[in-house]
Amino acid sequence: MTNNTFDYIVIGAGHNGLSAACTLGEAGQSVVVVDQLPFIGGLSASRAWVPEAPNHLLSVGAMDDMLMAQTSLTQELGLKKHGYEPIPLDAPYGWINEDGDTLLLFRDFDRTLKEIRRFSNKDAATYAEIRPTLDLIMDLVEKLVVQFPSLGKAELARLALKLMRDKKSRALLQKMLKLSVFEMISETFESDAMRGLWAYWTSMLGPADLEGTGVYLMGYHATHRKQGILRPRGGMTGLMNAFAGKIAAHGGEIRLGAGVHEILLSTGRADGVRLTDGTELRARRGVLASCAPQVTLSKLLPQGTLDRRLTNKVAMIPANGVNVAAFKIDVAVGGRLDYPKAAAKRHDGFDVRRTTLMTGTLEEHYRHLLATKLGQIVDTPPVYMAVLSASDPTIAPAGQDVLYLHSNVPAEPIGGWEANKDLYTQTIVKSAERFLSGLDAEIGRVVHTPKDFEDRFATPKGCYFHVDMTPLRLGTNRPAPELGGYATPVPGLYLAGAGSHPGGTISGWCGRLAAQTAIADES
Repeated sequence: MTNNTFDYIVIGAGHNGLSAACTLGEAGQSVVVVDQLPFIGGLSASRAWVPEAPNHLLSVGAMDDMLMAQTSLTQELGLKKHGYEPIPLDAPYGWINEDGDTLLLFRDFDRTLKEIRRFSNKDAATYAEIRPTLDLIMDLVEKLVVQFPSLGKAELARLALKLMRDKKSRALLQKMLKLSVFEMISETFESDAMRGLWAYWTSMLGPADLEGTGVYLMGYHATHRKQGILRPRGGMTGLMNAFAGKIAAHGGEIRLGAGVHEILLSTGRADGVRLTDGTELRARRGVLASCAPQVTLSKLLPQGTLDRRLTNKVAMIPANGVNVAAFKIDVAVGGRLDYPKAAAKRHDGFDVRRTTLMTGTLEEHYRHLLATKLGQIVDTPPVYMAVLSASDPTIAPAGQDVLYLHSNVPAEPIGGWEANKDLYTQTIVKSAERFLSGLDAEIGRVVHTPKDFEDRFATPKGCYFHVDMTPLRLGTNRPAPELGGYATPVPGLYLAGAGSHPGGTISGWCGRLAAQTAIADES
């Protein structure tokens, strides 16, 4: 800890910051990762958040690996050698109604079609019919995830249409690029089960009523591809610890409880950081920031570093821009959680506790969206429920559970969060209890409003993805036109977090690509 000079400094020990540090270490660069939190992983950490339940590991942010599993990142970094143990999920996502009817998306596509037929033969036929197009889109996505796209939106659309040579695929893609995802869902499926399931997931990605978001219809398709959906054993911190082991193997350091007060500049170039305790660390080659670009390019830079135009551009980067954000309740339970009505209705013996279940019809989701944008609460909001310990028993004592409970809420409710936190908590829990039993054995919980997420994790307005995942804020336009491509207007400073391509969710590629860019710039 006596050496305060490195080739690179990485700000933020979330999965992208750790991925960046792994990449720099592989290239023979000395690196230190600094983070204000006392633990690694940031929003991707699984921890004993409830003091009374030290053996219950709760995940307040990320819980699954959907995108990284479709790429070669873990193989390239050799993370399994450092303890990463992924758990494949047979049926990662599903929908439930108050009668206990469930529709589960299985990794096995044919089994999924059989499941859908219980609700609608037409929807099953439609899902099979659009699969080739969704595969083509995912092929394109997977290629773009692992490199920075140099194409603009128009060129990218032309390339995608060129790859899709049959008329049906091209027509479907064109439709997806024109409609909002809620419109797309309404025009694609007829059953409440399929419509409601797609509505919940896509409502978490971004403004579901914005034109062009119809492309998010492919959001679940990774379920049926390659490794499917993976969940790290030991919670997301199992993956974070593997990153940390890789960093240590290359001689890198991670310093926790080390918040950054300011990025240091010398002759206009980023060459270090000043920590909140006054300690100065120096970087011979560069500084990579995996925190939100709004934080990096505003709060952490000396005032006046950016000109007025760029300062305004940064200030206008959208984060939960339509006032829709995540509200999380994570619960340590001293007994077993169940979906009693759903379990009674399943005739295939599958344990629905192992599936993340979502609620609500498309119409309910749309009404909820409209109310949320106005800062209002609804009586029975749609909820997202995951009994994480059902698939990974290592994160809770035997016979006990942990619950991941999510609902969309206003980023800024009428009256503010201090006055509304308890009301929203009670309303969301009550909505979940329509489906769940066993919460009477609760040991304790941790609740995060959007304001809590911002205060604890420095996510602007509680935005998990740092920058809204809208069609015009992806690729070269992420986080904003002129600021895409990892390098910033400040030489030696790079954006390495979810606010850069490829964006939010667990992928690690924002950090890895930023590190590769920094290394290339110095060569």
